[in-house]
Amino acid sequence: MGPERPRRHAGGRLHAGVRRGPPGPGSAPAPGDRFVTRRSGERFTRVELERIATEAPDRLSPNVLLRPVVEAALLPTVAYAAGPAELEYLPDAAPLYETLGVAPQRPVPRWSGVLVEARVEKLMERHGIDLTAFDGKPGELEARLVRQDLPPDAVATLGTLRSSIEEHYGRLLESAIKVDPTLERTVESARNAALSGAHTIEKKLIASLKRLEGETLVRQIARARAAIYPDGQPQERVLTLASFLIRYGPELLDGLEQEVARWA
Repeated sequence: MGPERPRRHAGGRLHAGVRRGPPGPGSAPAPGDRFVTRRSGERFTRVELERIATEAPDRLSPNVLLRPVVEAALLPTVAYAAGPAELEYLPDAAPLYETLGVAPQRPVPRWSGVLVEARVEKLMERHGIDLTAFDGKPGELEARLVRQDLPPDAVATLGTLRSSIEEHYGRLLESAIKVDPTLERTVESARNAALSGAHTIEKKLIASLKRLEGETLVRQIARARAAIYPDGQPQERVLTLASFLIRYGPELLDGLEQEVARWA
């Protein structure tokens, strides 16, 4: 267990911190220039919403981007102790601070971690992977680990086959262009088809390993992913401490205190 930082895509972009749902007040008007509440489906015109804001403001509450702005206006603070997701979406709230004339708080990361159970930790150690390995498309990690179990001679033969296809089709391409330049695409298509055939064979080998030997591994990975990224989301956004306390008792709090102190 250790501090968690905002996650990034392969290209370096942060994951979107705010999940966009159906239109609601403050987002997009419904047909007829009315706004629809997300959960109850009630419809309001802009005039009606402005009247509610004036006469009964307690009926309204800020959404995820407006909330830190309202907090800064009501409870001025020097810094905003934010979790990973909040650090991601706070920059999106900048226009709201500016429009409402509110000085933004300085965001500082709060301590944030992931609870890694013993069975998950053993799986990670056995296969030499870390937490980020589970943050991908379902099936990718399983296929990569099963691929490592392919017989060495099959891996070597597939590598040799691909190299041979590239080499010999490359030579054929040079000769074909000299005879008729219009044959370039034909040769390239044939080369790609041959490479695709090799890839198909590899996929079928992996699928067979999954079916014959890898079912246990696939189940283990699925359980570990559900524990680390439940529903594909950061653990702290889905699971509460209560579920872990039920399993491990109050001793878990002592362990967390020691771990937090170690990373402080």
